[in-house]
Amino acid sequence: MPEPRSVSVTADGLRYAGLEWGPQDGEPIIALHGWLDNALSFSVVAPKLVGYRVVALDLSGQGFSDHRSPDATYHIWDDIPQLLSVADQLGFEKVAVAGHSRGAAIAVLLASALQERCSHLVLLDGMLPHPLKEESIPSQFQQAQMDHRAFSAYRGRIFKDIEEFVAARRRLGFSEQSARLIAPRALAETSAGFRLTHDPRLNHASAIKLTPAMCSAFYSALSAPTLALIAENGLRARAGLADAVESVSEIPDSVVESVPGGHHTHMEEGAQWVAERITRFISSG
Repeated sequence: MPEPRSVSVTADGLRYAGLEWGPQDGEPIIALHGWLDNALSFSVVAPKLVGYRVVALDLSGQGFSDHRSPDATYHIWDDIPQLLSVADQLGFEKVAVAGHSRGAAIAVLLASALQERCSHLVLLDGMLPHPLKEESIPSQFQQAQMDHRAFSAYRGRIFKDIEEFVAARRRLGFSEQSARLIAPRALAETSAGFRLTHDPRLNHASAIKLTPAMCSAFYSALSAPTLALIAENGLRARAGLADAVESVSEIPDSVVESVPGGHHTHMEEGAQWVAERITRFISSG
């Protein structure tokens, strides 16, 4: 597997770390990982995107990127101003955007903000978060405040070794392969053991979520050609998410296809298939 190059860009005082594969003059793709993953989640599929410059970033509060300030939040739109700055600093006049899971939700918003600068949008078993009905907004807001008060002093779990981390991820439904893949950027070794690098606030409920009408408005306004690859045993199979998954078809210029495997298939058995499909999609114009 080709060794990636390290990336480090500072935007609005926040350092965004990442990894990149492919030629410097290749057509660029910004890749955004899922919740509590990191740039290493693209280390299987990125080298298979031959000829493309794939820049996979650790989103704020995850991997090797900076945590946000104590008074800040981690809503899906909070990274957008900095990601626009990263694209500028890397010299990307036009760029494809790919995202997995939570990263797909952020990718939708980034594509919206980039407007005509977004050449293509690729969603890997992800979409805007399950929309919240308006009558549920107060309870969502209240839960966020309770989470903040209850967990403000929590500094994250310590694992005695990497094997304990892998076992914990597997209990959450991740494969051993995907857990080991992200471990080098998900953990930091300390005198007490291995500490999770992500900001514990990423576990808090979001104070505000998009409504169904807001999700539809964002989808309908997208102009970039969009490829949505939905894992056969991924989000579609989870209770209550089928409608949210199908809603990506509201994007005007979109293709929605099924992919073999589970939610992390781009890190596992489906990586070659995913890479081939992305390559055909982007190269077709």
